Amino acid sequence: MFGLLLLIVFVVLVYPPWPWLAKLLVVSDQPEAVDVLIALSGDSERELYAAELYLLGLAPKIIMSGCRPGAQKMAERAVGRGVKRQDIFIEDKSENTYENAVYSKEIVLQQNFKSAVVVTSPYHMRRTKLVFERVFRNTGVKLLFCPARSPDFNVDGQCKSETDRRIVRRECIKLFYYWLRYW
Repeated sequence: MFGLLLLIVFVVLVYPPWPWLAKLLVVSDQPEAVDVLIALSGDSERELYAAELYLLGLAPKIIMSGCRPGAQKMAERAVGRGVKRQDIFIEDKSENTYENAVYSKEIVLQQNFKSAVVVTSPYHMRRTKLVFERVFRNTGVKLLFCPARSPDFNVDGQCKSETDRRIVRRECIKLFYYWLRYW
């Protein structure tokens, strides 16, 4: 049995199932009306997708979560798309995904929000979901996870480009690290 497990690990390391690994990272809920949107810093399409959901009327408020000055720049881009500045909360203390969840939770609970859509990149979504669900456990807050459209990630669905594979490799390592550290 142990020999079979070693063989499987060896095969996955030597011949990674790239399309499967890429799909494993992506979590996608259907957007619905919530109390707040939480956009995580990183790729610029994140805050733009949050702005789009806001403008569609799915939430009256947005939390821009990321380190300084990233969260402020995210807010400026969203305002440029039509989001009202007074409808944006700036969370600029976080420096990683875990801290995004911790500091966003503080705002969510202070504002008595009961539901949220978390917006990040598709490849970042699995780790984000695991972390946010852990941090928000027992709060009663309903979380949905909706990835921003990413024109640069796994466009062909086969994860053939070296860039896609580098992203998948890096994110799988981070996912494993977070699993060890926070669970």
